[in-house]
Amino acid sequence: MAMLPAPAVPRTGPGPGPEPDLGPGTGASSVRPAPEQGPLGEKLEVWMPPVLLLVSWSVGWIASRTWMTGDLILWALGPTLLLLALRAALERTRRAGGPGSRPLELLYALHLVLVAVAILLNPMSCIYAFVGYLDSGRFLSGGRARAVVVATALLSAVGQVGGIGVVAAETWFFVGLAAVNLLIALGMMHLAGERERILDEREQALAENDRVHRENFRLHEQLMAGARRAGAGEERDRLSREIHDTVAQGLVGVIRQLEAVGPVDDAPSRQRLEIAEEAARDCLLEARRAVEALGPHQLHDADLVEALSALVARWARTHRVVATLDADDAPREARHGDVLVRVAQEALANVARHAGARTVTATLSVEERMVLLRIADDGRGVDLDAVERGHGLANMAERTRRVGGDLDVTSAVGRGTTVTARVPR
Repeated sequence: MAMLPAPAVPRTGPGPGPEPDLGPGTGASSVRPAPEQGPLGEKLEVWMPPVLLLVSWSVGWIASRTWMTGDLILWALGPTLLLLALRAALERTRRAGGPGSRPLELLYALHLVLVAVAILLNPMSCIYAFVGYLDSGRFLSGGRARAVVVATALLSAVGQVGGIGVVAAETWFFVGLAAVNLLIALGMMHLAGERERILDEREQALAENDRVHRENFRLHEQLMAGARRAGAGEERDRLSREIHDTVAQGLVGVIRQLEAVGPVDDAPSRQRLEIAEEAARDCLLEARRAVEALGPHQLHDADLVEALSALVARWARTHRVVATLDADDAPREARHGDVLVRVAQEALANVARHAGARTVTATLSVEERMVLLRIADDGRGVDLDAVERGHGLANMAERTRRVGGDLDVTSAVGRGTTVTARVPR
C-alpha cells in the first residue's frame, strides 16, 4: 500500500481583479486564484505534474513486477499519455482565459476522469493525483476549486489503500483513510484561508496607513501654507501698525509744530521752515502709502463692501455653505476697513472649522459713529462659559481694540454663533 505525504492546500491569494466580499468566517470556503509566482515557482507548477505522472507510472510498473498484483499496468499507460497531453492543453487554456474560465473547467473535469481511470488501472497514480491540491487554486475558483480538493482526497485514498479491489474488501479502511485525507485537506484550506484573511487585513491596513499618511502630508502642507500666510499677514499688520503709530504720527506732530511757528521775518529761516514742512508732508504721504500697501490685499483694488462681498462669496464656494452679505446701508469706505476684513476672515474660518453651519449671514452697517460688522451662523453653537476661547477670538478682539473698537461674541449650544465687530467710522 503506497502512502503519500499530507495533502497540500490550494494556493490562495488575491487575483488580478477585485474579489467579491464573501463576508466574515468564510475560512476554508474561500478559495481564490493563486498569486503570481516567481520564475522558479512557475516552472515547478508547470513541470512538476508531468514528472510526477511519469514517476507514478514507473513506480506502478516496478511494483507490478515485485509485490503488486495485476496485469493492467500497461493499460494505465493510455490515460497516462492522455494526461500528459491534457496538461499542455490546461496550461495553454489557463494562459488564454485565466483561472475559472469555462473551457478550463471542462478540461479539468476531463482531467479528473482520466486520473480516476489511471488510479483504477495503476494505484500508484495516486502519486500524481497529489497535484490536484495545487491545481485547484491554479485552474479553478470558488466552489469548483473546493470540489476538486475533495475529489483529490478521495482519489488519493483509493490509490493509497492499493486500488479499487482493496476498497471493496476493506471499505472501512478506505473510509477512514479518505476521512483523514479530507480532514487534512480541509484543515490546510482553513489555515490558508485564515492566512489569506490576515494578509488581506494587513494589505488593507497598509493601504489605509498610506492614505492617512498622504492625507496627513496634505494637511501638513496646508497647515504650513496657512501658517506662512498667517505669519506674513500678522507681520504686515504689525509693520502697518508700527508705521502708523510711530512714523506717521510722529510726522503729523512735526507738521503741526511747524504750522504752529509764527511768522518769521528772516527769509532764509522762513525758507528752511517751508522746506522742512514740505519734506515732512512728503514723508507722511509715503508712510500712509506704506500703511495702505501693508493692509489686506482685498482692499487694494476694491472698496470695503466689494472686498467683503468677494471674501464671503469665495468662502461660500470653497466650503459649500450658503453665505450672504447684507451691505445695503453700509459705507463704501471705512477708516479701519482692513480690521473688518481681518475679522471677517477669522470669523468665517472659525465657522468652517467648528460650527457645522448650513447658512451664514454677514451684515455691514453703520451705528452712530461706528461701522458694525456682524457674522451669524446657524451651526451647533457653544457654551462660551464652559469653553476656553481660542487665539482666533483673542486676535479679533485685539484688532478691534487697537483701533478703538470692540468685539462681541454670543452663542448657545444648538443655536449658532454671532460675532459682532465695531470700529470707529
